[in-house]
Amino acid sequence: MTMTENQGRRKRRGRRVAAGLALSGATTLGLLALPGVAFASGGSLSNIVLRPGGEACVAAHADNSVTASGSANQPGLKFKVIGQGGSVVTGTGSPGPVTAWGAQTQAGWYNWQGAGDYTACAKNNGTSNVYLNYVTISTT
Repeated sequence: MTMTENQGRRKRRGRRVAAGLALSGATTLGLLALPGVAFASGGSLSNIVLRPGGEACVAAHADNSVTASGSANQPGLKFKVIGQGGSVVTGTGSPGPVTAWGAQTQAGWYNWQGAGDYTACAKNNGTSNVYLNYVTISTT
């Protein structure tokens, strides 16, 4: 192979890489520019033993709504949703230790704290271990 053949291959490879980067960049910009596209996110934790005083939390970013739920194998866990400011979202805390719980808030509701990060938590306030079946959060 001569020096000019190597240079020609490098130029072609460089052009292909540049074209690939340009295409992926254009695709990314196109996706960012789509108006009215809603993205949902969320997360969950499951199958955890919470010792007395233990807490398990999962978080997600919300623009318009938050829905959370949880379940335990026996009473002993208290559930809640915490807004981006660090305070419990009004009306989302379980009334006491429960085995099943659900909560929701959305833009326009009295307890909506605005777009931002929300966290769903399960806390063991009891004196014995409690098995957390799951705690989930989903957002739009």
